[in-house]
Amino acid sequence: MADSPAQVLGQGVGWAVVVGLGFAFAGLMMLITLIQDRLTDHDSKNVEEFNSASRSVKPGLVAAGIVSAWTWAASLLQSSVMTFNYGVSGAYWYAAGASLQIFLCAVMACKIKTCAPFVATYLQVVRIRYGKKVHALFVAFALVTNLLVSSQLVLGGAAVVTELTGLHVLAGVFLIPTSVAVYTVTGGLRATFIADYSHTIGLFVIILYFFFSIWTGNGKIGSLEKMSEMLTASAQANPVEGNAGGSYLTMRSKHGLIFGVINICGNLATVFCDQSYHQRSIASLPTTAARGFLLGGSAWFPIPFLFATTMGLAARALMGTDPTMAKLTELQITSGLPAPSVAVAMCGKGGAVAVLILIFLAVTSATSAQQIAVSSVFTFDLYKVYFKSDASGKHIQLVSHAVVLVWALIMAIFGLIWNYAGISLGWLYLMMGIIVSPAVFPIFGTLTWKKTNPAGCVTGMLVGLSLGILSWLVTAYALYGEVTIATTNKQYPTLAGNLVSICVSTIITSVWSLISPQNYNFAATRAFNAPEDALAEPDMPVLLKDGSGTATPEDLDKAEKSCATSMHYRDPGEDNIEYVRAAGLDPAVIDQAAKRVIWISSITSFILVVLIPAVATSERIWKPAGLGAWVWLGFVWLLYSIATVGILPLWEDRAELWVVLKGAVHFGKKDA
Repeated sequence: MADSPAQVLGQGVGWAVVVGLGFAFAGLMMLITLIQDRLTDHDSKNVEEFNSASRSVKPGLVAAGIVSAWTWAASLLQSSVMTFNYGVSGAYWYAAGASLQIFLCAVMACKIKTCAPFVATYLQVVRIRYGKKVHALFVAFALVTNLLVSSQLVLGGAAVVTELTGLHVLAGVFLIPTSVAVYTVTGGLRATFIADYSHTIGLFVIILYFFFSIWTGNGKIGSLEKMSEMLTASAQANPVEGNAGGSYLTMRSKHGLIFGVINICGNLATVFCDQSYHQRSIASLPTTAARGFLLGGSAWFPIPFLFATTMGLAARALMGTDPTMAKLTELQITSGLPAPSVAVAMCGKGGAVAVLILIFLAVTSATSAQQIAVSSVFTFDLYKVYFKSDASGKHIQLVSHAVVLVWALIMAIFGLIWNYAGISLGWLYLMMGIIVSPAVFPIFGTLTWKKTNPAGCVTGMLVGLSLGILSWLVTAYALYGEVTIATTNKQYPTLAGNLVSICVSTIITSVWSLISPQNYNFAATRAFNAPEDALAEPDMPVLLKDGSGTATPEDLDKAEKSCATSMHYRDPGEDNIEYVRAAGLDPAVIDQAAKRVIWISSITSFILVVLIPAVATSERIWKPAGLGAWVWLGFVWLLYSIATVGILPLWEDRAELWVVLKGAVHFGKKDA
């Protein structure tokens, strides 16, 4: 017998998705990688290609990768929970609070390209600038971030599979990361980008399916007027504390705003500390790294915004009024189950299959990004530094592959530990910033500010972490009389912990750096890992000494031989700025781009965090027309996202796609 009304699919469907779809997709990615290796210049067996995609990814595909890597299970499940709890403000503050970080990453992308053009991880900049001891602390924060994010992915994915199919959670948490590891090991970062693109297209299709099913096509709701009517009735029965009039149709929400602050703190930490986002700036074309982040950040926003507005409001509207809508416990709500439950209530088995595939796509695409990120950190920041500095390329490749497989196992083990400890996706999501946000400003300062002091970074990170955890636990005890999983998941304790962690670290690091600045010129980071011939140029012989303007074939032959054998090296400059040019960059152009990115990021952040909420709160409680404007804004924005990460990558890579297509046809005819 089903445990809940949402369990409308058999365990066979769960196995089919987790095992069948997972390994089928892995097989497809392996085939694409094989075609790529045979028909293009990219070799997935090359270390640079595996970990950095040969630094040749165009901005459209970078944007698709960012959208996919940033679309976790929490992006769809936790955002819907916040909307279910607090109304329209929940979806907005989730999307807005998690978009700002991507725009700031665009600034760091410019800096990495100009200050360390040949690094494989952002942590290498830390080691070169500060030394091994400080580097070890940054690595610890980076890996803890990856662990928390990875745990959320498998925990959220397994919870949905179990809720809809009854498949044992043990199977879900072990099989999801394993199937992803197969194609990640085979193709490396470029396979991850290709997987990101295909997964993102699937996300768009399913989100549109639910959008039209709920807002236009289903008799249970089917219109803005009906949704407003049902939400008004729900607010009368269960008013939202802290919302204007207790309504779900208002942006005047105290708890929605508190969640927004927590969300900004936590997601600053996950984006800045997580190598998977820096990996995309490293993998991108040198001249378009920042553009990829700006496109990705703007394209990601409508995914949680529109999905959560649709599913979270629908779940609240049907709760207690529709027998097919599961009656969720508090643990089920914090585990992210309102969205899967309303999918079943609105669309039956079709909705269950759709949301199952949706969450699977989100989880697997983000999981692949985590596996590659951890592989890069372990390989370049631990193994080559502390174990075998002279490891060959082939040796490094084997280590990278092994780490991907080991991390898949670690993800599963910790997902299982959290599950049996009674810790939900929501608890991990809100707690995350307390643990890792002390590293936010030290990382940003290290990559962008010459004055950042290493002692200030270490002190700020450790003191911020200690006081953040202390504030979290003390606030929980002071307000609720005990420290439990339930009380530490409340808003005020998590707000206190997040704010103390990030603010204390920022204050200590910045003040210390102003009092005792390092004044670093990034010369060593620019030269790090540069090819031996990066600054080499052929000596250009003088063919004609008589100024006649003509040259004989013998003269040309001598010139070619001279160019082939005679080289000179240009002066790298006091701060090694010539290494930037050797990486295919013009420092002046990149500086101008960085200034533009700062302006764009600042203006966009102001619009998202201040202007739109101010306009949205002008009306105390929305009428159907206000709700309609809100919903259709999200829909139009989603169309922009489809164009940006669905169409743009195909257009940018049309020449290479054409080469692959012609090559595939050629080999097909040859084999026939």
